[in-house]
Amino acid sequence: MSTTWNDNDLKEMANQLSSPKGEDGKKTGERMAISNQNMIARTIQQLNLIKDDHVLEIGHGNGSHVKDLIAIATGLHYFGIDISETMNTEATKINKDLVKKNIVAFELSNGNDIDFPQASFDKIFTVNTIYFWEKPEAYAKEIYRVLKPGGSFCVTFGDKKFMEKLPFTKWKFQLYDKHTVSALLTNAGFMIAEVSEETETVKSNIGETIERDIVIIRAVKE
Repeated sequence: MSTTWNDNDLKEMANQLSSPKGEDGKKTGERMAISNQNMIARTIQQLNLIKDDHVLEIGHGNGSHVKDLIAIATGLHYFGIDISETMNTEATKINKDLVKKNIVAFELSNGNDIDFPQASFDKIFTVNTIYFWEKPEAYAKEIYRVLKPGGSFCVTFGDKKFMEKLPFTKWKFQLYDKHTVSALLTNAGFMIAEVSEETETVKSNIGETIERDIVIIRAVKE
């Protein structure tokens, strides 16, 4: 039996996707971890992580993917920031052994400032968060600031034409295509190194199986 979604339901879904909260937020985090699994894996592949890299993820969700990231190379250090207190708590719990060993750390963020010194990270990535950046131009410059010279930043998102078809993106979401994001990053000082466009089959947040068009952009700081 299909579920009927009214505007209030869809608006609440958009709110939870932008910043999961409470028990419903935990369930949202679990669904996102599953639906974004391939996007996250493909993004991490593009980063080409190597020994002793310091890695920042913006919008870590419940962090269930972090253990696989850490296993890619020896000496990796992972830092995750998220605007959701619920996701911060869940990620810390799921990765408690790695947190105790000071291999990974999770911090709350206000979504506008990245509270690390200049040139702190070798690699930075984010998956499905760009829709929610309050000040995209300023935030792209923040990412550039904390990336080391020669470092890579990967941003992955659903293409605008696809995202417009989803019933909940009329709330909270700012939609992008490869051209607008490339321009955003170039204006912040990045050089665009690679743009990948892919299609994947996933179950949507309203339970439908869909073909999702995704974009992965790898940019570098010279």
